[in-house]
Amino acid sequence: MRARALAARALTAGLLVLAGCGGGGGGDAGAPAPVAEPALGAQCLSGSVARLELPSAALTGRNTELSLLSCGTAIFTELRWTQSAGPALKPLSARSQALTLEPVEPGNYRFDLSFRDEAGVLRSGTAEFSVAAAGEPGLVLRGEPSAYGQGALSLRAWAPGLSQAERDGARLQWSVVDGPATTLKESEGWRVLLTAPAVSRDSLLRLRATATLASGRTLSQDFRLLVQAPPHQAGSDALFKASEPVSRVYPYLSSSPHAQALQDCVYAPSLSNSNTCTLGRLPLLGQETRGELPTVAQVMQRVLVSNDWMGEAFENFLRTQDAQGDFRRLLNATTAVVIGGRVRPSFYWSATGAIYLDAANLWSSPEQRDTLSETPDPRSDYGAELHYAAPWRYVRNNQYAAGIYPVAERGTREPGALVYALGPLLYHELSHAGDAVPPRLHALLSGDLRVWQASPALTTAKDLAQRLPFYSQEMVALGRVQFFGVKATAAQIAYQPADIVRFFSQDRVNDDYNYSMPEGATVSAEDPAMLAEEAMMQLRYGVLRDFAITPALPSGGSSAELIVQWGQRGRIGEAALRPRVALVLEQLMPWLAPGFADALAPPLALRPGLSWGQNLDQAAIAAGQPRALSARERLIEAEHAQQRGSETARRVRAQQLRDGGTGLRR
Repeated sequence: MRARALAARALTAGLLVLAGCGGGGGGDAGAPAPVAEPALGAQCLSGSVARLELPSAALTGRNTELSLLSCGTAIFTELRWTQSAGPALKPLSARSQALTLEPVEPGNYRFDLSFRDEAGVLRSGTAEFSVAAAGEPGLVLRGEPSAYGQGALSLRAWAPGLSQAERDGARLQWSVVDGPATTLKESEGWRVLLTAPAVSRDSLLRLRATATLASGRTLSQDFRLLVQAPPHQAGSDALFKASEPVSRVYPYLSSSPHAQALQDCVYAPSLSNSNTCTLGRLPLLGQETRGELPTVAQVMQRVLVSNDWMGEAFENFLRTQDAQGDFRRLLNATTAVVIGGRVRPSFYWSATGAIYLDAANLWSSPEQRDTLSETPDPRSDYGAELHYAAPWRYVRNNQYAAGIYPVAERGTREPGALVYALGPLLYHELSHAGDAVPPRLHALLSGDLRVWQASPALTTAKDLAQRLPFYSQEMVALGRVQFFGVKATAAQIAYQPADIVRFFSQDRVNDDYNYSMPEGATVSAEDPAMLAEEAMMQLRYGVLRDFAITPALPSGGSSAELIVQWGQRGRIGEAALRPRVALVLEQLMPWLAPGFADALAPPLALRPGLSWGQNLDQAAIAAGQPRALSARERLIEAEHAQQRGSETARRVRAQQLRDGGTGLRR
């Protein structure tokens, strides 16, 4: 038995005490006494497994971080922090090696910690620290407290004790206090962007924000970021490149029968073209359910998250906003769901059979949003020389279906509104999953196959292209410019919006993304996914989609002022599109009733000559009183314009991953 008294003497205030025991007594009297393993403390001693970094001067109303660092290069698993003393705190993830907390009351706090080391030994201990009352208002820094090296992330400073005028007049400066050399991409302003430094072992990076008020008074606060070396990286054929490192994720349900396979087969840097998992190792959900409606519990057994709240939010979404079971049934075509604060872009990948979701689509509280990276979404400048634009939006009751939630307002999002952000994404990406491995095959698949090998010769996308193709080769060529970066020809640059209206409006697609096909391809995987996305959002949630052709957006211009040349609300209900929609839904969603697509409403023509902003309120137009957008609506439109640009880039990146990210046949 390890001598607890010896361990106790090694402790200082705020250090972690291991509570594990060694072997039993007995043996020869002359045998050497066993060497006691050092208690975990602030330093790594000879034989130490890990060390603890705790706050030395924590104050109420400020951020404070707790971190467990490996003394070598070991990777710990099954971490769990549990508060056992002090005013209640609510960590948004209690299963990471670092926590960031905001105590609002002074006192003595204690967290019990357990983790498993690389040898599989389960260790446990206690972390204690004190919080004093803050004497004056200060800064609080918020962000994810840990990151893999080379991962992009952000932190944001807040000054809740200052007036708006004081905040507006303040100048904020960020700096690196100590830790690995790091370059800050933005060192001024209330937000800082950075790329975590490359490290070979757990390291702490201390960042400081200093606010200088107009009065000359200064406020400062530190944030201790735990930077970790990513797990073993595969070589040149890695599925997840070292230049775009994965986020740390873990099974939401540690007791899941698939927990180990989820960690090995879905989002691991060690995955390569040559070692993807078979369906015997990690089967499709549909193999488990035999094609029946999965329970929420069955879905959650296949979820990986970077923070606990993400799993909780997804589970609540499935229970409250998937009343018809569409999303759960569509998930039958997947092996797993990965949700992360730095998972970008959202996409489905048949290399692993998983769907990867940006948690920005799931937050409902500002505290949850704090864990998401504000690193700007990538933007695509493909097709910048073209003379037209094709804006789109989802609307409900003549208003934007999804509102706007500026970070600075620190507002909440109603859980019922999540479907307007997450719904189109799920219908679209899960349609790709069903196209890759259709429902009719789920109960017949061999465990020897990889997901990408299970795709049939005749997919829905191929069947649609053969039986009910679209026609415009001009739009196909423009799609290669917009989504694959092919250089535009002089003729394409010369096209005017009226030409695009002629090419598009007489065809039978609902968006220009339907035409997205790489050079040499004859089938668009995006065609059925776009049809399914818009149709299901209308049929299940009463949400209509606007699509228009306008002149190109001038530099610095507002998309609200774009003049509509042609457009429709609910184009998916156009007579020429209905047979195509029916074919897609019949094959990808066979649980829908026959004739389900017949309930689509006929499209409503947008008013040419009016602006994109004025065309939002069709009721006002019908009454002969078209109205301009309100200030709030203009703010929403500006945000949507940014989102459309990011969505274009997401589509480009997701398609690159699906169609060219590896040497796999997909």
